[in-house]
Amino acid sequence: MFSREWFIYVFGRWILLSGIAGATLQVLLRGQLGIPDFPAFLLNQLILACVFWYVDKYIFQRHFGKVKQLFKFPRIKGEFNPKIEFNKITEEYSQLAVDFQKNPDDPQVWLHRFLDLYHSVEMMERVLREKGIHVDREYYRIMEENRKRGLYT
Repeated sequence: MFSREWFIYVFGRWILLSGIAGATLQVLLRGQLGIPDFPAFLLNQLILACVFWYVDKYIFQRHFGKVKQLFKFPRIKGEFNPKIEFNKITEEYSQLAVDFQKNPDDPQVWLHRFLDLYHSVEMMERVLREKGIHVDREYYRIMEENRKRGLYT
């Protein structure tokens, strides 16, 4: 979380740009235009929000692509539920197991089946997320357990 990029964003964007712009705008609205403190503050925030919407959108433009990368495959059309996806995962795993046994040392023999399995697992995650299940919380719980067990480098 405390990366170089984070410090630049916090100090550069929030403290310098928003802080200085906000203070300057507050003085202008209150002092020069005679608007009382609280309405000037609200107007100040509205103006800054309108401006910094575009600034933040520009800053995070490259990060929005990472959200899209959460899933490698497009969503399959139709209505799905965990039971349907579980059955699909089971089917894909069975097909992978058959192809893997043919030649475990040659991924080209079973790679397609592996990616089909991956796709079905990914669809299960989509279904769970669409139902409001907190998948990320469970990811972090598993990672913390594995970290305590010394499984990560």
